[in-house]
Order: sequence, then C-alpha cells, then structure tokens
Amino acid sequence: MKFIQVKRTYYLLLLLSLMQVRCSREFVEDIFLPDFEVFVVLPAEGLGDRSFVDAIYEGVESAKKDFDFSVSYLIPESLSEGEQWIEQIPILTGRMNQEALIIVAGSQFKEAIDQLDGNVGKHKILFLGGIALEDEHIASVVYKTYAASYIGAYLSAQLVPDCRARVVAGFDASFLKEYQAGFQQGVLDAGGSVDSPLFVSDDFSGFEMPDSAYQLTKTVLPDNNLILALSAGSNFGIINAARNYHEQRYVIGVDADQSWMGLKVVTGSIVKLFSQDIRDYIEDFSKGTFIPGSFYRSMEEGKAAFIMNEEVMAGKKVSTTLLNLAIEKEKAYWENKE
Repeated sequence: MKFIQVKRTYYLLLLLSLMQVRCSREFVEDIFLPDFEVFVVLPAEGLGDRSFVDAIYEGVESAKKDFDFSVSYLIPESLSEGEQWIEQIPILTGRMNQEALIIVAGSQFKEAIDQLDGNVGKHKILFLGGIALEDEHIASVVYKTYAASYIGAYLSAQLVPDCRARVVAGFDASFLKEYQAGFQQGVLDAGGSVDSPLFVSDDFSGFEMPDSAYQLTKTVLPDNNLILALSAGSNFGIINAARNYHEQRYVIGVDADQSWMGLKVVTGSIVKLFSQDIRDYIEDFSKGTFIPGSFYRSMEEGKAAFIMNEEVMAGKKVSTTLLNLAIEKEKAYWENKE
C-alpha cells in the first residue's frame, strides 16, 4: 500500500513537471514569435543571379532591420512549380496561422495570380514586376525602364567614335521591350547604330545560362562595341565575354549594380529601386493599412535609375536637360503603348 502511494506521488510530480515545462516552452515561444510572416516567391533563377532576384532579396532583408517579421523564401525548380505554389495560397497557414504578406516577384507569375480570382484566403499579395487583375487583396507594382535605358545608352554610346550597339537578352520577352526601346533610341540620338537583338534561349532558362550567353556574345563582339545585357543571371557570361575580348568593348547591366563584374567594361546598370516599395508595403501590412491596386513607378519619382560606373564613365554626368528629355520620351513611349 505504501509502495502504491509513493508510485502515485511520483507520477503526479512527473506530470506536474511536464506541464510546467510545456507551459514554460509555450511562454518562451510566445516571447520570440515575430509580429507577422512574409513569404517571398522568387523566380526559378534563384538567389545568386546578381540581378533581379538578388535585388528583391536585398529589399526584404533590409526591411528586417526595421520590422519584426519572419520570412520564408520559396524558390521553385521551374515556372510550373512556382505556379503550383501560388495556387496553394488560399490554404497557406504558415507557422503563426494568421494573415501573411506574400511577395511574388516576376511578371511570369501573372497568370497564376489572376487564376486565384481574388481567392487568397486571409492573406495579402505584393506582386512586383507585373500587373495582376484588380483585387482588394493584391497590390501590383511595375517599374518603367525607358528613361533609365535611354540615359544609359546615350551616355555609353559616346565612349566610342562609332557606336555599333546590340541587345543580348535571355529570351524574346515582352517585359524586356521597354528596355530595348529606350536603349535603341538613346544610341540613335547619340549618333550610333543598333543591330537586331539576340537571345540566349527561347524561355526563362535564358536567365540562368551564363556559359551560353558567353559564347553567344563572343560571336557579336567583332561587330558590336556596346551591348545591353538583358539576361539576368546570364549577364555574368556577357560581361566576361567583353572583358576577355582583345579590343575595348562596353556592356550595360540591369536590375542590380553590375559594375563590379567588369570594372573596365561595364558602363553602368539600369536598376529598378525595389527596396523602398518593399519596405513601405511591409510597414503598411504591419499596421493593417495595406493598399491594393496597380501602380507604375518611374525614374521621375526616383524609382528607377542608371547607376554609372565611375571607373569607365569618369567625367560623364546626367544633366538636367538629359534627365528631362529621357522622362519626356518615357511618357511618350507609354502613351503610345497604352
């Protein structure tokens, strides 16, 4: 009888101890839980492209310095896998089982977002790089690139007496047309010429094929002394080809400052300044003031730029006259486009 009583007492103490540990653990977890969750769907090129994907990553990570949130980066193996993930947004629960902000990066995901038809559960979507169907849960942001492309081309074309330019792009994508238009007009206005664009691939894989981009660029360098590299992660191959060529050749990069890839050949980079928009939307989401709609950012409002490589462009500057001209040409481009 005494043995049974001791045994009961032992198990009771053990149960109380386990309950205390569990309660303590839950208390500790509550202390360290972030205020909210952010999910980021990135293109299949993945981190390390030194271009669009890395620029988005930098914007999100910078925001973490000011706001307490957890972030999960979703990097699909392919476009179709990324679309399948987006289809699951309505049932996404996350670690905290509450409303989350989902950042979708890349115009290639437009169709998948539109197919949700507003059914996103309790979440909000920030779509960067494309315009989705209007919905109270979705904010779409597109960055105009004509003006920055024009300025980069106009200034870069003046580095050589006879500029013969060409675009080398990942593939023949509609969202690259604005870069090409601004670049072509800038070269022509500077007195140069532009040859037909070349493409690394016929789909998004062209953004992650630096070796193929290298070989393709080698074939045009005898005839072209200025290249606009529109190949995201493949730009490294384009720039290396220019670096290794026996005569001086120049390259314009995109999406991130790519001057470091070729300090003697990269004239500058056409960039979309994502960071402030990412930060603002994260802040608005944290305050419950998420603003849906479709928004177009431009160089005029400081959301796009041509970042010059001073190593190559010493003495060059963007005058007020050139800036205003580029902005007016961008407005005309969009008016004709619409």
